[in-house]
Amino acid sequence: MKDRKEVLKRKIERYLKKEQIFKSDEHKRLEKPFLAKARKNFSVGNLLFRISEHEDIKKMINLASDFEAYDWIIIVSYYAMYTSALAALARLGFKSKSHAATITVLEHHYVNESKSLESKDLHKLVKAYAISEQLITKLIQTKTKRETAQYDATPAISKEMAKTALNDADEFITKIEEVLE
Repeated sequence: MKDRKEVLKRKIERYLKKEQIFKSDEHKRLEKPFLAKARKNFSVGNLLFRISEHEDIKKMINLASDFEAYDWIIIVSYYAMYTSALAALARLGFKSKSHAATITVLEHHYVNESKSLESKDLHKLVKAYAISEQLITKLIQTKTKRETAQYDATPAISKEMAKTALNDADEFITKIEEVLE
């Protein structure tokens, strides 16, 4: 565990040097807008799922009866999760330009280094641990699914994969919101 903490620290230092992440108290103001954007993205994913599932909605908005957007549901779900992760980084004064850097900072500060919370947040220490390694893994797995959906010309995206991505996104965003309360 201690080795992992050191690896994450070094990675964060490299990301700062490469200007893939930035640290400034000014970034803290982005927390609430990022959370709002995460929920909006999640709503878009749910909307796409409903459209994909309901013939009457497709008919009402002039879509072909075989229309489905499972690939985009996965993409939007990932970005909902990612944007909520950016809110957690903003709480710490970080702004990120890199998905890998975001995941590294999130894991370091919320999974491994709960001591990094400000004193006013100490009573939320237990909630901070709620962003468990399992949720970080879900974020990474959803990123992989998003890349397949976005870049593969013929992705085999099923309704179940889309529903799983939506459920993971909801769980992840909710945990971030709880930690940031």
